[in-house]
Amino acid sequence: MKIFHNNHFENLAKTSGECVVSIYIPTSQKSTDSYQADKTHFKNQLAATENDLKNICKMEEEDIEKFLKPGYELLEDYDFWKYNSDMLAYYIIDGKAEFYRLPINLDKGMHFVGKRPFLLPLIPELTGDGRFYVLLLNLDRIRLFEATRNTMNEIELDPEEVAVSFTAEEEEDENQESLQGQGGVGKAGAMFHGHAKGSDEEKKVTILNYFHRMTNMLEPILNQHPLPLYLAGVDYLIPLFRQASKYHHLMEGHVSGAQFNVKNADHRELHQKAWAIAEPHFEKEKKDRKEDFGFKASKNLAVSNDYAKLIKASITGGVDTLLVSQKHKHLWGTYDENNYKLSFDDDPDGNNHCLIDLAAVKVKENGGKVYLVDPEHMPDSALIAGTLRYEL
Repeated sequence: MKIFHNNHFENLAKTSGECVVSIYIPTSQKSTDSYQADKTHFKNQLAATENDLKNICKMEEEDIEKFLKPGYELLEDYDFWKYNSDMLAYYIIDGKAEFYRLPINLDKGMHFVGKRPFLLPLIPELTGDGRFYVLLLNLDRIRLFEATRNTMNEIELDPEEVAVSFTAEEEEDENQESLQGQGGVGKAGAMFHGHAKGSDEEKKVTILNYFHRMTNMLEPILNQHPLPLYLAGVDYLIPLFRQASKYHHLMEGHVSGAQFNVKNADHRELHQKAWAIAEPHFEKEKKDRKEDFGFKASKNLAVSNDYAKLIKASITGGVDTLLVSQKHKHLWGTYDENNYKLSFDDDPDGNNHCLIDLAAVKVKENGGKVYLVDPEHMPDSALIAGTLRYEL
């Protein structure tokens, strides 16, 4: 799995077209039926999309078949389905397709037809709400995971970009020394890293030096999509990594044990222990958000019962934090930027959009935060609620 960065979201948010299809389906990382269940979810959404293209966008059948051809061809691509995460986000924009695999739980598939992508399901990946990294420290090869309460997916680290193996570096140095001892030149520009020989203290210094190099390569990647980082591995490596790290979201506590480093290890235990450490952090965040909303409501800086006011404020940059119910219904409509006019519609017509989605995208674009919230935790049981940057 590759990290979904903010710039991916920003590019999608800027995208529009004559006809844009957004499809989201839950997917399986492992399958006993050759991923037939995932393909069926996707095929069902394509069929529902066909119906909307015909009835909402008034597209002819021949044009629909051509438009959705990339999606139907994907059903025959077995290799594509082998590399699933937990959710597939798939877009067709004026006939051109793009997709993302994300570690987001999705109860059921959904689709959307309009002039711009529907992006609200991506929000959990961007806000980091309940999401965190687990870095498994292993001198043979470090491994990075992105996790939630229910999922944990490994993130691919390119050995050309990140020094993922202390052992490999040591072996390379020894080979170069051997060549030089025999009169060979060795690899041009190679850096001497030092060897993990001698006393325990000397070994620790050598490993610390490696962690300094490795973190200098890894942390710019993490900072593109910053999340809390929890460590795992044998105990003596943890303080060495902490000494080398400059990552601002490195959290206290770690998962101890060498059993996770075994080849083909089942990482369910690692995931369970990591969540046990991370859960209090996220529970505190939820509590803090609730208290912050209550405080700002007392200062006339929160809205929960006036959707038009809140959506307009979101679009125009007045909302600091937007809360959206996980069970929200679409609020269809349009926003006239020239006249600052918001209009609501009863149904989709191919030209309007879900105004909750539009509000969420604009809050993100303006540097605010958006959270998908369980209905029982929404202020006043609202579909959407938000705190303001200034009194309206």
